[in-house]
Amino acid sequence: MRHFALLIMLLTPSLATHALDTRQAPPEQLLKLGSQLAAHAGSSQWQQLWQRTRAAGHLQPTSGQAYFTAPQPLLPELARQTLAQADHVETVSRTLARYQRTFPDRVIGMLDDQPLHSLCLIIDWRTVPQEQANEAQAYLGSASLLNSYPCK
Repeated sequence: MRHFALLIMLLTPSLATHALDTRQAPPEQLLKLGSQLAAHAGSSQWQQLWQRTRAAGHLQPTSGQAYFTAPQPLLPELARQTLAQADHVETVSRTLARYQRTFPDRVIGMLDDQPLHSLCLIIDWRTVPQEQANEAQAYLGSASLLNSYPCK
């Protein structure tokens, strides 16, 4: 058992260095990964997203912070659409990417008195190995849907 634990400790640093680096990935690759994740994310991944979104205060009116005004039953489908068909993706940090989709005919949320028509999702791709980014299906179940919020 100690040998197994030692092996895990030795491999852990190298695993982190092989994580998908979103700073190096082309936007087309990140958009493709987002679309695949939208189709294959499990219910627990989505539940964790909404728990984090609630904890961040985006589901209730908060002064100085963006919050959702779209009916809560619609938010899961809007989030899935955002991930599947993002208008824009950008790197947030080494393994994080922000996916954004604008819904011009719908107010998604508010920031103080300003209506927001876009939804943003932050995805952590650290569990996808860099060398597997083009064939990532086996790793999609461990990608983290970190946060969701209305944005400009």
